[in-house]
Amino acid sequence: MDADEVTGVYTYRSLLNRPDPVGDFNAIRFAEAEVHLLVRTDGTVGGTLAFPAEPGSPEQSFLDLSGRVVDWHPVRLRFTGQGRSDTDVFDFVYDYEGEVAPAMPGAVDQRLALTGSVVRSQDHGSGGQTAKAGATASFVAVKRPFVEPRDMPGVGLIEPARTMLAGRLHRLHHTVWHTLRNAWWSTLDQKDRDAVTQLNWGVERPPLMQQGGLDLVGGAGEDFLFMHRRMIAMVRGVYAEAEVPAPTGWTTLPGPDTAQFAYTPRPDSADAGRRVLAYDPASSGSAVPPATREYLSLFDPAQRPGTVFLKSPQFFGSVMRPHERIFRSPRYLASLSLGALGNLLEFTIHNQMHLRWASVPRDPVTGALGGREDFDLDVKWDDPRNDWLGDFYSSHVNPVFWRLHGWVDDRIDDWFRAHEAAHPAAVRRRVHKGVDWFEQGDWVATATPFDQPDWWDHGGHGGHGGHGGDEEKQIAEMLAVLEVVQRAATRPESQTADAAAARLTGPVVPGPELTSFAHWLAGAELADDPH
Repeated sequence: MDADEVTGVYTYRSLLNRPDPVGDFNAIRFAEAEVHLLVRTDGTVGGTLAFPAEPGSPEQSFLDLSGRVVDWHPVRLRFTGQGRSDTDVFDFVYDYEGEVAPAMPGAVDQRLALTGSVVRSQDHGSGGQTAKAGATASFVAVKRPFVEPRDMPGVGLIEPARTMLAGRLHRLHHTVWHTLRNAWWSTLDQKDRDAVTQLNWGVERPPLMQQGGLDLVGGAGEDFLFMHRRMIAMVRGVYAEAEVPAPTGWTTLPGPDTAQFAYTPRPDSADAGRRVLAYDPASSGSAVPPATREYLSLFDPAQRPGTVFLKSPQFFGSVMRPHERIFRSPRYLASLSLGALGNLLEFTIHNQMHLRWASVPRDPVTGALGGREDFDLDVKWDDPRNDWLGDFYSSHVNPVFWRLHGWVDDRIDDWFRAHEAAHPAAVRRRVHKGVDWFEQGDWVATATPFDQPDWWDHGGHGGHGGHGGDEEKQIAEMLAVLEVVQRAATRPESQTADAAAARLTGPVVPGPELTSFAHWLAGAELADDPH
């Protein structure tokens, strides 16, 4: 068993070690709490113990945990819980030692659990309420399933937005838009491309070149950035109509220690010298879902080590955090065209974020493990609970999508400020299709970034899918496009096509062909970027 398997959120219960029968278990109850346990590969242990134990309680009291793994076979932990300063548990100090309970042969749905002992290591309280040091109990901590953001108070999308985004029109739009870009050269032949163009969905600027690798000069990244900026504007409009604050992007990427339920300190109304920790929906829902055995079972055995690594603290520290710093560097942003920025974002940190924060996909009707197969458009997948971040058909229904893409969208404004400082007046703002954008010029390749067929906008129904009589036609058009792609993908000669065709409706993971990005990451100038 490794550190990733033990890391997680647990329901903790401790019982007094009284030898006589009590009948009522409440008579030996010592404590019940929520434990967020972080076990790192170097053997250090961190996290929190909080009570009450109910997830998403309006307020919680926290003990911060610190310790280490004292044995890996079986996993045995020793750690201390120290009450957080300036709160009602500031003087709590407890020491814990426990190990992973054995898995029993023939057990059905046995959950991972820690069992051990706890001791109160110093007095806390005062007067007649003093709890004396030395009190001890046995504990069991049972690992909880991951709480999906959609099920968290104040984190899930409001109903009008959820209903709109989960509808077939928006699911198909997001799927067709991404699928065509990935498949344009790798899967479709000229006849297929002509058929798609006749259906108003021709890809003028594919992000991947025909000979392989990212195209950093053709403006494809502008399409990526514009399409998602328009999606964000659409969702903000729904929230504005409901008079509810819209989801905002991450200001910085959530680190490995991020708890799923976040609490923010505020003054205690009953004691001016103390703080209470109140549930903060805006900061909650950003923990990384664990790479459970269920999750890993979805991948080919050869892919599983990489999948575990992508969700690990090591990947975050060695890959994602450096990417984040570079994508916020004014010096480097000023050297990029808008299209290069979009393409590099999409095929590196953006795709990494989708897969890092993807949970276990399930059938929304039966709950069975497994996501939608390519080109399976059964209406059951339109269920709002189908919001897996690893599939274009569902990712935009997940609340995390809007935080992730809010972060990506903010990089556009960083890029503009960097160019304002380095190249005054070289990039000019304008409004395009109702959103803030930029005039074509030396650093902007196209005046018409593509997010949907022109007739959708000219039909008088606005962006990202019309309504009324046009919706049926739009859906039929997109279904026809997917039929073309499906026929191309299932032709015998396509079975050994480029690896990008293997999963057309999921995010593309950057591969070794992106050699120019390695130079970019090292700070070298890109040979294929004219600027």
